[in-house]
Amino acid sequence: MIKKLAQFTDIRCCLIVGGLSTKTQEVALRSMPDIVVATPGRMIDHLRNSQSVGLEDLAVLILDEADRLLELGFSAEIHELVRLCPKGRQTLLFSATMTEEVDELVKLSLTRPLRLSADPSAKRPARLTEEVVRIRRMREANQEAVLLSLCCKTFTSKVIIFSGTKLAAHRLKILFGLVGLTAAELHGNLTQVQRLDALDLFRKQQVDFLIATDVAARGLDIIGVQTVINFSCPRDLTSYVHRVGRTARAGREGYAVTFVTDNDRSVLKAIAKRAGSKLKSRMVAEQSITKWSQIIEQTEDQIAAIFQEESEERALRKAEMEATKAENMIAHKDEINSRPKRTWFATEKEKKLLAKSAKSSVENGKSSTNEVISAQHAEDLKMKEKRRQEREKNLPRNKRRRLEAARERLEDEDEDDKELEQGRGSGKGKEGKLLVDLAYQRAKAAKAMTKAQIAGKIVKRAGKTSKRPQRTQSRTEEMRELFQVDMSERKQKSNHAAGKKKSKQFKSKSRYKRK
Repeated sequence: MIKKLAQFTDIRCCLIVGGLSTKTQEVALRSMPDIVVATPGRMIDHLRNSQSVGLEDLAVLILDEADRLLELGFSAEIHELVRLCPKGRQTLLFSATMTEEVDELVKLSLTRPLRLSADPSAKRPARLTEEVVRIRRMREANQEAVLLSLCCKTFTSKVIIFSGTKLAAHRLKILFGLVGLTAAELHGNLTQVQRLDALDLFRKQQVDFLIATDVAARGLDIIGVQTVINFSCPRDLTSYVHRVGRTARAGREGYAVTFVTDNDRSVLKAIAKRAGSKLKSRMVAEQSITKWSQIIEQTEDQIAAIFQEESEERALRKAEMEATKAENMIAHKDEINSRPKRTWFATEKEKKLLAKSAKSSVENGKSSTNEVISAQHAEDLKMKEKRRQEREKNLPRNKRRRLEAARERLEDEDEDDKELEQGRGSGKGKEGKLLVDLAYQRAKAAKAMTKAQIAGKIVKRAGKTSKRPQRTQSRTEEMRELFQVDMSERKQKSNHAAGKKKSKQFKSKSRYKRK
């Protein structure tokens, strides 16, 4: 897009992403381009391992789809990039939806930030037609048949189909090919070159359908996309907004069709609230569904055979790669060992662990780290946490402060409990306590003992010192005795006051002062 916009100017641009040659990217970066379009991981890789590559002359840092970058587990990379950039830069964050993670990044990386809103995120495009296809619980097996029926009769070209998983997207692509529909796939299992080829085929209209996961939900501006079909219902309204945003762009017409099962009622309510009365329900003919269901059943054996062939090809390709790598290591051992060792900001294993911990961070450490939860459950917990934070934002300041104080108190109590448990576990006993606390406890116990002796609750024997205090009488007898003593004292005071003569002399107020 930048190359097309700058084709009649002297502005130079380069692309820095994973999956492409690092050497050509190094050469492009050393030529000092005006604009660099990059992914965070590959950019940090070049900053660490490529010579004469730095961000000293950076003037503007733009983070496009900032909320998504932070959600995908790139939070550490983004913070590292922000740290490496010069302080005198200008920073811009772009996104259709702003989350609390983005607000935290704003506080960290921006000075006197200004928020500009081109179009409210909740406002729907004027020329977008939104439709819903209800899939009943007993008919979920016919979902692929419903999709094929729609793609053959109603939406025949320039259609993006969003699937929930990579495997489901690949299966749909095979199915479309077997029934005679031209389709390309776009998901995480493909290499960068394969993804670019698929997009190029769809842009040039050599294929009518692009079957993709949420990888294609953001950042794609393909002219002429007429329909977006959500084969799997999006998890929340944010995902729905971004998926639907691939069509009806820049005032053009577009259709958005969403398949909704009985488990997706909450998302349906949110979509209906956003669309208002303009949300339509689409019915698919029963005869057409039955016809396509039979065709899919007939092709199941072919699909299974294709999957088997692909798995065998993958295994062969992997073996060839390992063999080639071993040959190169033997042939060019000295040259490879003489190269400087590459350093990584985060390895692949660490990235996966970070992504998992980001998903399970919503539990706030309540469950153990060994416990494994589903991605859907983690997403639900995250949404609950966001709703709770939003509710707390709307509370009055006094209530909010009380909540924060209560939360801090609970955290302190938890820390104290943990320290006590650690002390018990290590077998220190009283040695694990502070001397000040021990002295305070002993003084308190001694004071209680003296009070009990004065009140006559404990009888001190002359000869022996017993550890346990011996009670002389029951609790009811003690209370009765105290009551009688109190009443006799009151009677004496009242008689004394009656017998005394009242003196009319002036007395100073010093008698009211406490001694």
